[in-house]
Amino acid sequence: MKYLRCIHNQGNEASVTVGVIYQMLPTSSIEDESGMVRIVDNEGEAYLYSHHWFESVTEEELTGELIESVTVHLNRKAKVAIRDMAHAKGVSMSSLMREWIDERLDLPELAS
Repeated sequence: MKYLRCIHNQGNEASVTVGVIYQMLPTSSIEDESGMVRIVDNEGEAYLYSHHWFESVTEEELTGELIESVTVHLNRKAKVAIRDMAHAKGVSMSSLMREWIDERLDLPELAS
């Protein structure tokens, strides 16, 4: 999986934001030849944009910029269900949630 940073967005300010890192999806050979990249944009849609609007992001930049805590608020019923599932697996609730995220997202491997 490759990530790109937006460096230009004239005329598409609502779709892509300068300075934001976006996931790049595979493109066809015709799209490659036309100089386009497919980006999952601010609206969560995959659209083609000029490759000149983006620059490559190194793994070091990606992992450094995205490390932050996330707090999830659950209703009582969901919390009890997650607690019980974690207990049955012999892991913490946090560990179970990280496992679910890893299973459902195709995230790049982090260097140790």
